[in-house]
Amino acid sequence: MSGFLYKLNKFYQINKNIYHSLSNGNSILNYKYKGKICTINEKGVNKNRAYFSYESYNNNDKEIVDMIDGISFTIRNNSSIYKEETKNIPIVILHGCYGSKRNFRNFNKMLKSNKIVSLDLPNHGESKHTNDMKYSNIEEDIKNVLTKLNIKSCCLVGFSLGGKVSMYTALKNPNLFSHLIIMDILPYNYYSNNIEIALPYSIKKMSKTLYDIKINKDPKNKLEFLKYLKEELPNIPDSFSQFICMSLKDNEQKNKLTWNINVETIYNEIHNITNFPLHPEKYKYMNPCSFVIAKKSDLAYTIPDYDQIIKNFFPNSKSFILENSSHAVYVDAPHECAQIINQTISL
Repeated sequence: MSGFLYKLNKFYQINKNIYHSLSNGNSILNYKYKGKICTINEKGVNKNRAYFSYESYNNNDKEIVDMIDGISFTIRNNSSIYKEETKNIPIVILHGCYGSKRNFRNFNKMLKSNKIVSLDLPNHGESKHTNDMKYSNIEEDIKNVLTKLNIKSCCLVGFSLGGKVSMYTALKNPNLFSHLIIMDILPYNYYSNNIEIALPYSIKKMSKTLYDIKINKDPKNKLEFLKYLKEELPNIPDSFSQFICMSLKDNEQKNKLTWNINVETIYNEIHNITNFPLHPEKYKYMNPCSFVIAKKSDLAYTIPDYDQIIKNFFPNSKSFILENSSHAVYVDAPHECAQIINQTISL
């Protein structure tokens, strides 16, 4: 491998060749780094210096964590797992509301691509906090990351809120996305149509609960948060409570809970999040497109004429109904979801 690596206090400085080698997945350093902060010695990768940490467990499991202009993401390469079955089509994955790129870490290992990029949406995970959740602004963030990663065409995969962002971005930029996969969400105005979604997947109800807990009760740690959450929503599944806790961090020194999710902005922007601002008369996406629909969810399958709502925007789309899955399809049916993605990128 060309390039050099040297230790500078607690930092590692890596030159351009090594960075792009890691990004492309062609080779990887035979060391194990965990929790290190690295800087790339390359002008122009980002407006500021690009900082990333990465972990290499073995040749079959390598991942980079990076940030560009406030958007955090991971890159992994599965070519050493799937060999000749691996597609040279980047896959970009967007998580749901209150989630993060970490949600797809195990799922991503099932995708037959040499570049899988999982992003933290704004106001989630390790990405920047902003004052709005407008799809147009998130679209620009995604395009900026893809431009700086030199990704000119890719498959876009979105779950729930990430699915709405994906649909919006693909409809506005069809030439940038060769394939599209949407998991259990529709291009639909849930808020304006007063669609009631059952907990725990009602963003409207959940955002109010989380807002009240943070602002009015100010839990000092995760245990206090879980106590307040159970008081407010006694029937909430433990699995969903733990899912929310993935975006919280105990800060024992300050006796304070750190929130990676910006509950204030999500609460204030609920109308933007749950509606869909585009119209099918103006926007169509004609490339290969798959919708994964959970039969036990009320975010797509139970919406009247959901199939026609999809076809209005995505005439060439195919829908796959998962009989035994709830909304979190990539958790309830990971192998089926991965198979749909792998089949779609083969079209």
